[in-house]
Amino acid sequence: MEARLRAAQIAVIARHTPAMIAVNLISGLMLVAAFGAQGLVVPATAWLAALAAVCMPVAFRVYRRRHKLPPATVGPKVIRSATINAAALGGIWGAAAMLFFNPDRHGQIILVCIIAGMICGGSLALSTLPRAVVAFATPIVGGSFIGLLLGAKQPIDYFIAPLLATYSTAIILAGLSQGQQFATRVIAQARAEALARHDPLTGLPNRVAFESALFTACQRLEKYGERFALLYIDLDDFKVVNDRYGHQAGDQLLKQMAGRLSVCLREVDMLARLGGDEFVMIARGLSSSADAATLADRLAGAFNGAFTLEGGNLECRASVGVALAPTDGATPNALINRADAALYAAKRERNGAFHLFAHGEHKEVIDRRALAQDIKGALGRGEFFLQFQPIQELASGRIKSNETLARWRHPERGLVPPVQFITIAERLGLIHELGEWIMFEACREAALWPADVGVAVNVSPEQICDDSIVNIVEAALRAARLSPRRLHLEVTESAILAANGAASAIKRLHERGVAIVLDDFGTGFSSFDHVRRLPAAGLKIDRSFIAGLPERKNQAIVHAVAHLARSLALDVTAEGIETQAQLGFVRAAGCTHGQGYLISRPQDAETMRATLAVDRAA
Repeated sequence: MEARLRAAQIAVIARHTPAMIAVNLISGLMLVAAFGAQGLVVPATAWLAALAAVCMPVAFRVYRRRHKLPPATVGPKVIRSATINAAALGGIWGAAAMLFFNPDRHGQIILVCIIAGMICGGSLALSTLPRAVVAFATPIVGGSFIGLLLGAKQPIDYFIAPLLATYSTAIILAGLSQGQQFATRVIAQARAEALARHDPLTGLPNRVAFESALFTACQRLEKYGERFALLYIDLDDFKVVNDRYGHQAGDQLLKQMAGRLSVCLREVDMLARLGGDEFVMIARGLSSSADAATLADRLAGAFNGAFTLEGGNLECRASVGVALAPTDGATPNALINRADAALYAAKRERNGAFHLFAHGEHKEVIDRRALAQDIKGALGRGEFFLQFQPIQELASGRIKSNETLARWRHPERGLVPPVQFITIAERLGLIHELGEWIMFEACREAALWPADVGVAVNVSPEQICDDSIVNIVEAALRAARLSPRRLHLEVTESAILAANGAASAIKRLHERGVAIVLDDFGTGFSSFDHVRRLPAAGLKIDRSFIAGLPERKNQAIVHAVAHLARSLALDVTAEGIETQAQLGFVRAAGCTHGQGYLISRPQDAETMRATLAVDRAA
């Protein structure tokens, strides 16, 4: 805070310095011209040389720095230098008062006017720095007093000294008061900016401060060629941590993350938190890819070792994306886009990886951001529609239910894969609105099917943790006049692990007659525990195990899950059946239901109604 105040004080003085120097030199020339004519040429010339010796070095420094940006902070040494310069200049003018005061009335008037003007102008110009005001004005007032008293010849001359002292004191006090007000204002502004520019959770600079620092770094790159690197840092699977352990644990993790990253900082670097688990670093002076890679590797390595949370120890990794300036861009937008692209590439490679931007990746980021923009109004524009994929009872070959699949028909891109838009919808917080629409539409369509055909709807972790999920399901069932037993909610393990009410919501839905199906079963660490604790009506074996048939490990898993389901009187569905061999194996293993392209591809609503009519007529 003090360094910021000192910088503001010096910045104001620096703006006034050219005018101050000009006024001092012009006033000095006038003084020399006036008193040189009275036979004081030698002392007047010597005095002017001394004035120039003080003013010209300052003028040279100001000229040399005319194109440089003012520093954000300055040290005490700069304040001392400014105070010494002010004292030297004040001493020169104090000497003038002693040297040139004489009985000549015209000379007295000229001298008093110039001295008074110097005190007034200097005190105002230096008012942001009170100690400089005192250092400048004190020798002038002191010299004037001495000169007036020594040169007084008439009684009236003795009145000039106290008048000048009174006037000077008033000017100095006014300057000091203005300086105090300036300091108060700058400190208040700095505190307000600190609050507005810092993240309250981690204490790091926030997005506003980062954008300002990046803009300044780009300016310095353009003017002085100062290279730097921009590094985007993102915690892997932070959403799962938040869902599983709660937001308080997530906050603890972010604080510890900020602490570990801060250890990797140099004095010239800046680390900021953009929001969520996104951090960014501006690393100044990095001129090569090798240097940037070394720093990125150090940042990723900072996450080696468990984080200590209230719920226990937790292993986490972070991915790092790097863009170099000016190699990858010289403007804030270009560098942000390319660091983001590099981060996206790092996350695709593996957890805990870093990646330096490659120019082919820029288009992917642009596409993702364009999709994020387009999805915001897609639901209102009617661009989403549903398809349904049959789930067949293997013993009878009849369709027992249909899984609901959301589709997005983009007006320019055509069909956008769910793996793309679901992730974007979750990140933008649109998954609740989209999920509610899917629930209502799926129930409405299912009401048109035969009464013994169910409809399966996938529920995301965000939805199942939302307090309103039970009310939404009940409202959708009422609106469609659909029996709760015909609605099957497919919930993944990541949703079950979600904290703050996921298990409670599942139990409440079960009590209302809704069937709960554990989706992607076998891929998690605690799947069997979930079957024991939750009121599941069925299991769905993840398609990865079916695709891996006839590998022995996958065969063993399918047999084990089917046996578990049979012993608990649960239905078990094999997903992703694409060959006759797979179908034969899962049927022999004891799976009760099957789903996949071999049985049927997803169908639109109208086609599905026709398919069901044929299926029931058979």
